[in-house]
Amino acid sequence: MAKDLKERTKVAVLWNIFNIVFSKTSRLLTSIVLARILFPEDFGLYGVSLIVIRFGRRLTNFGFSTVLIQKKEIDKSEVNTVFTASLVINLTVFVILFFGAPYFAAFVHNDRVVNLVRVISTAFVLNTFIMVAESLLKRDLNFKAISISRSVRSVSNNIIAITLAILNFGVWSLIGGEIIAVVINLVLIMIYSRWTPQIYFKFSIFKRLYSYGMRVSFVQYLNYFINNIDYLLISRFLGMTALGYYERAFNLMDMTRRQIGRSMNEALFSAFSRIKEDEERVAKNLKQVLNYTSLIAYPILIGLIFLAPSVVYNLYGPKWEQTIVPLQIMSVSGLFNTIITAFFPVIFAMDFINARIKAQAVYLILLTGMIYASISYGINGVAMAVVVSSVVYGVLILRVIVKKLPFTMKDFWQTQKAPFIYSLFQIGLSFLSIRIFTPYFKLTSIPMFFILASSSVIAFLLAHLIFRFPAYSNLLKEFTGMILKTKKPAEGVSGK
Repeated sequence: MAKDLKERTKVAVLWNIFNIVFSKTSRLLTSIVLARILFPEDFGLYGVSLIVIRFGRRLTNFGFSTVLIQKKEIDKSEVNTVFTASLVINLTVFVILFFGAPYFAAFVHNDRVVNLVRVISTAFVLNTFIMVAESLLKRDLNFKAISISRSVRSVSNNIIAITLAILNFGVWSLIGGEIIAVVINLVLIMIYSRWTPQIYFKFSIFKRLYSYGMRVSFVQYLNYFINNIDYLLISRFLGMTALGYYERAFNLMDMTRRQIGRSMNEALFSAFSRIKEDEERVAKNLKQVLNYTSLIAYPILIGLIFLAPSVVYNLYGPKWEQTIVPLQIMSVSGLFNTIITAFFPVIFAMDFINARIKAQAVYLILLTGMIYASISYGINGVAMAVVVSSVVYGVLILRVIVKKLPFTMKDFWQTQKAPFIYSLFQIGLSFLSIRIFTPYFKLTSIPMFFILASSSVIAFLLAHLIFRFPAYSNLLKEFTGMILKTKKPAEGVSGK
């Protein structure tokens, strides 16, 4: 049974990786096109509208989707109680956002935000159905169905957004693509899950699920403020254009940072929930996850620091040049946050939620204070504040794991040793390449992009030839094995 769970988890991770790579690649290509059609103010308006929408999502999510996955056994009455409660909450939040939009627009000094918020908030009701259906598929580790439906949603969003942008709809092209794509995602996920929604509510069931779910929800509330305090303060004090530059920098980094974690975490949460009684086994698997996550994250995010000038200049155009420096700075915080994210499936599965809430509260207070203090230095100052705060947060989360599990600081260093040494080679060779080739090519040029990208690959291979850390070899072996075995396990998982 343990072997079957391991194989199904590998297949789930692989399908998640496929979805992430596919959707984020298409999203990157779309963002390039949209950045050349639209303007920084359009992205700023979209970004500030998302602040409200993300807050609404936190209000509608009481952790019920996590409960449906974390519990060992669930019945139909529990599923329908979760659906009914979530539907009522989503409808309530939609009404609040619809009538509260003018007040938020007054806070950010822009009346155009009112209708943007009102239209995009209609997705709340639809997301109730998606949330329950996806939770049931995740419970069965059927990430193939989720991956396909999300990929179709991503493609639909991109095509519609580009079409509307060409037709000169401005920021509404971003909103329109989002709404229509949600509808398409809903249709597909309902077909795959074979779940029939039913209105049913039992207070005793709701009370039982609420105990765990509310703490998960509180984590997400704190996450909302952590993830949006920079957007909120920039829009308030620096304006929509500055937010547009910052939003583009954040999203370029986010395509690599957050999605590396997401490609594994949804599947790993389901898997860790099945073995949570065995702490030694959890700690052993956590070490492996940290090894693989770090080996992927270090070269990508460090490479992004050096590639940022050519990436921004050639993909988005000269008008986005102010995005370069904050992107480089935030890539550092992205590296720390990617490693931190690897701990979260364990924290949720093992119910270390209270400890995480305390760490988040400290992080939020520190982050808010540092951003407010650095706002006078523009978006570069905000990016630096995020980096420093992320380091402190990483230490706090690691402390939780060390206290709660048979996992030591030495264990953590062992997971970071190989990627850290490899990254030193990458940094050294990248600086050497810049010193040699900048007299001939600008940092923003396409030739310099290929030179720096090649130097990163060469440095990684050179470091491996010298040190031959087994973690890297195991990663390649595991990934190759997952690909070769995908067909057989995938058929077993998808067939109910």
